[in-house]
Amino acid sequence: MFKFHYLLLSLLLLGLPVMADEEIPYEQQPGNSINEIALPLTKHTAAELAKIETGGKILSVDEQQHDNNIIFRVKVLHNNGKVKVHKFNRDTGHAAP
Repeated sequence: MFKFHYLLLSLLLLGLPVMADEEIPYEQQPGNSINEIALPLTKHTAAELAKIETGGKILSVDEQQHDNNIIFRVKVLHNNGKVKVHKFNRDTGHAAP
């Protein structure tokens, strides 16, 4: 009986890391195109990131200084016809305010 409990506990513990891998958000899973964009961003990679995130058409990319950071302003024509500006931090790739 003790061996059965030991075996069952071992199988449960070995199965937990596999289940945890399934809970990783899609954007953070290895092999997605978002993960393959190298940092620091360039104008080209900032445009690529905006296209991946929005699915829209890239109209222009501008670079500007904000505090001590370089920000890329990417103008995107969305599928609904609206034009929006998305801002990305050059060093982190995160959306900027």
